[in-house]
Amino acid sequence: MAHDHTHVQEFFGSRAAEWDARFPDDGPAYAAAVAELGLRPGDAVLDAGCGTGRALPPLRDAVGARGTVLGVDLTPEMLAAAVRAGRRAAGQLLLADVSRLPVRSAALDAVFGAGLIAHLPHPGDNLRELARVVRPGGRLALF
Repeated sequence: MAHDHTHVQEFFGSRAAEWDARFPDDGPAYAAAVAELGLRPGDAVLDAGCGTGRALPPLRDAVGARGTVLGVDLTPEMLAAAVRAGRRAAGQLLLADVSRLPVRSAALDAVFGAGLIAHLPHPGDNLRELARVVRPGGRLALF
């Protein structure tokens, strides 16, 4: 397990600085995906594998000032890039593993995950963990 994490951290750690520049056109896709989540003001949502936090502003817009937006990523460099980009204002950033989320069961209305599945060492278990933190009737949006 440790080996998997090291590989993922090295992969994204070395790419964090130029990540936004390499993928500049995700904004509309993220906005569309967030719209599909059907979030309401006051909802709680997690961006699993948030990277540089580009989905956090549209998530914040969807849940409003009273809502909760969490961004979780395994790679410190990605979270540092999110802070540099000013996205900490949109959500709380957590350095954590999506296979062991520091979140209570059924605490969230939705989980958003872009480009996450390909990097999960144990997709079945990891998806169960994502499902655990979402309330009954909540939504998982993974693409």
